[in-house]
Amino acid sequence: MSNQPINSASKSGGEPLFTRVLNDLRQHRPQLAERIAANSSVLERVRDYEKQTALVTKQVTLSAAKGEDIERLALLDPITELYNHRAFVKELKAELARAKRYKHPASLVLLSVDGYDELAGQYGPLTAEAIQKIVSHAVRSALREVDVAAKYNQWQYAVILPQTNAAGASLVGERIRLRVNSQAINHNGQNFSVTASIGVATFPDHANEYDVLIACAIEALETALLRGGDRVVSV
Repeated sequence: MSNQPINSASKSGGEPLFTRVLNDLRQHRPQLAERIAANSSVLERVRDYEKQTALVTKQVTLSAAKGEDIERLALLDPITELYNHRAFVKELKAELARAKRYKHPASLVLLSVDGYDELAGQYGPLTAEAIQKIVSHAVRSALREVDVAAKYNQWQYAVILPQTNAAGASLVGERIRLRVNSQAINHNGQNFSVTASIGVATFPDHANEYDVLIACAIEALETALLRGGDRVVSV
């Protein structure tokens, strides 16, 4: 989590990200705006997105000096081979631009593996890595070819759903949740399963800009977690 003030200026312009996102939400979703204003950590996470993007760029530059596959490093998460954070942000911006141009909806699904930190502590790093791979496979298996899956952070995943309204995105989220739940994970000869919480937000119903859409999806995801996890919640 970032330790910088939430109202520091974003890279995209002089207006603070917190102010810009809240102004947009107050115009289109006033009740949601007040909830997020009371919980600034939601927008801190959106700002962390931008910082992580800069960090990935630096890591790719360092790897270039070692002669590694730069194109692959620049786009993919090394464990799951899903799009990484940097590629996801780029794809989300591009999809929203298409949605605005052609006036069709687009949805964002955020998935969190319930209790991932506890699972990693209990079973160790190798099993934690196996969980990431198995969950990523379950996510992929529930999607169309046009959908975009990515790694959001160590235990969370993001899915961009072109031309998909809120109701359709919730159905996809439920399909992903069930497939994650059905996966058997082996640790020292014993199988266990994990559950997932999912938040859904949709353009243009909930937001018009990519960072606001992320904030809305985070809010929905946190609502799912507060309700006990293992469920899908739309904004």
